[in-house]
Amino acid sequence: MVPDAYIAYDCMPQDGHLVPGPAPDIWLPVLLVTSVLTLALAVYGLSRGLTEVFPHLLYIPILLAIYRYERNGFFFSLLLSSLYIGMVYLFTYPDIVALAGGVVQFITLIGIATIIFYLVTLLRDREKRYRGIFENSQAGVFLINKKDLRVLEANRRAAEILECSPGGLNGADLLSFWRDEGEVRAFLGKLEESGAVSERAGTFTDTRGARRHVVISAGVLSGDDVVCTIVDITERQRTETLLRGAAKLSGMLVRGQDAHSLLRKACMNLCDMREGLIIAVWLKIGGDIAPFVLSDDDYLHLSSDRSAENLIRQAYETKKIVSRDAAGDGELSPEMASFGDFRAIPMMTGGEVLGVLAVAHTAGARLNKNEIDLLTAVAKDLASSLKLSKLEEEKREAYTQIDRNIEQFAILGDHIRNPLQVIVGLACMEESRSAETIVEQAYTIHSLISRLDSGWIESAAIRDYLRRHP
Repeated sequence: MVPDAYIAYDCMPQDGHLVPGPAPDIWLPVLLVTSVLTLALAVYGLSRGLTEVFPHLLYIPILLAIYRYERNGFFFSLLLSSLYIGMVYLFTYPDIVALAGGVVQFITLIGIATIIFYLVTLLRDREKRYRGIFENSQAGVFLINKKDLRVLEANRRAAEILECSPGGLNGADLLSFWRDEGEVRAFLGKLEESGAVSERAGTFTDTRGARRHVVISAGVLSGDDVVCTIVDITERQRTETLLRGAAKLSGMLVRGQDAHSLLRKACMNLCDMREGLIIAVWLKIGGDIAPFVLSDDDYLHLSSDRSAENLIRQAYETKKIVSRDAAGDGELSPEMASFGDFRAIPMMTGGEVLGVLAVAHTAGARLNKNEIDLLTAVAKDLASSLKLSKLEEEKREAYTQIDRNIEQFAILGDHIRNPLQVIVGLACMEESRSAETIVEQAYTIHSLISRLDSGWIESAAIRDYLRRHP
């Protein structure tokens, strides 16, 4: 069963208390006391003629010495064995039988010490080998007890994934960072059923509260111990999400017409790429830059934040990406200082800056290089779309003006023909040389008006063709 309550884990000491240092080595005093006692009992036995019982007690300090101190322990065992054979010679000489028995016991002690030293050395070599694999693995590895879900031990990579100090996970509750009970129940059910879990997706929460997407595999060891291996796929998922969002945004940029609607949709789409992103767009209006659209109305104060405005204007003027780190000490407002990251990315096309894309991360994490590169490409695409939208607007205005001009030409032609007909009629009523000249000039004017009519009809045809083939 999964416990109902979460037990929080910490990686740092609390309340200013000092972290206790390593426990004192009690092996040495125990070894010395045990050695003195066994030698004393050996002396007592030799003084009473008991040469067969008490020497076996020397196995205890020999085992302790070699297990704890290895090579130095082996030399210490040789010293103990030498002291014992010296005491045998001191107490039993010239008894040849007793001396022979002591020599056999001495050889036995040396042989046992050698065998123990070899086995301990072999064991430690294997332990160092697997410890090296455990500590230096690029995958996070930790041991848990499947009964109480406590972390028994974790390697460096597991601590890094959860933004924790080395050793900070030891003793922590699994549910303190794996908070999805459904995922945990499914994981434990599979583990109980088959004794192993392979590449199951999970969502962890690190010490800063940020979610980490991992792939976890596990296997049951002896007893209730379980070894778990985790691979952090957060960055890969973020990159995939960014690429999907960029593809969706590209379609919007192609279809979008209204600048305000396009930028608002773009901001909302970019925010979906990663949890905790706030997107703002500042546009060039006249000769200055001003806030245009913001993805989240809860952060409207960003539009009037002096430190954010300075960074945005710096990016606009320098045509370079400006991060929050560019601000000097004391120049950041409390709101800006609380963000994990802030970037001002110029929206450029053809060397001209049309605006600035401001990106803030509220979850305490920094943007990685892939995200910055993709946001930079999006800023350029937005600038190109705005430029294209502006050209389209200018084209529509030009077509409108052409329509008005053609209409005016047609009306003007009719207005000229009407009084011209009256002039011709009056001239025909008089039979004189001047009347004939007036009629001739009237026909010349009519011919010019007909040529104008032909011109605007051709212009209308060209306009219609351009509209059909933009």
